[in-house]
Amino acid sequence: MIPYKLIILSIAPSLFIALYIYFRDKFEKEPLHLLLKTFVWGILISSIVVPIEYFLMAYGSISASSRLSFIVFEAFIVAGLTEEYFKRLVVLRVAFDSPHFNQPFDGIVYCVFSAVGFAAIENVGYVYQAFQASPEAAVSVLVLRGVMAVPAHAMFGIIMGYYLGFAKFAPESRSYWYFKVSLVIPMLLHGFYDFVLMLNIYGALAIVGVYEILLFAYCLRLIRKSQEISKLYF
Repeated sequence: MIPYKLIILSIAPSLFIALYIYFRDKFEKEPLHLLLKTFVWGILISSIVVPIEYFLMAYGSISASSRLSFIVFEAFIVAGLTEEYFKRLVVLRVAFDSPHFNQPFDGIVYCVFSAVGFAAIENVGYVYQAFQASPEAAVSVLVLRGVMAVPAHAMFGIIMGYYLGFAKFAPESRSYWYFKVSLVIPMLLHGFYDFVLMLNIYGALAIVGVYEILLFAYCLRLIRKSQEISKLYF
């Protein structure tokens, strides 16, 4: 059995990011019970996501015409579309229609909590698999995913939440466009992240590292912009 310390360390990056976003919410903190519910449902939704991903993987392995086409399918559809769709679904079901969702920045808050909830249980799963090989392998996976995969999920959540926040408060003529891109853009960004890693080429980790730095800068810009607009609601 995986030591409880490894479980705690697997979840820790998600909790750290969730707290960071919580304290970036300057104007009106979201109720803790709703944030916790969003986080927990982010975890629970994996019970639906994983079987769907296995089904899609089996379909892709049969229908793909080449290794490259299978990698594209796995990265952008199996991982990108499936995971981002269900992470957004959590927010739509739990928080989107809540009276507490009353400013654009709330989209970022709830989408990040859903994303890091999902990332937390995914992290535990990967660390557990690695632990079956050796404790050293588990630590390696823990560190690598803690600095790359979990922050990536959070950044996809920030981008999703930025557009979902505007989807709720924008004029009707623009709302549907924001709603669509709140899924399409995170899906594409997530897909590219996985695509580079799945290619297993020399320097893939370096490429992804640079990619995440650029994403981080972009996410900081979206956070600032969303905060500026959210001032108008108070």
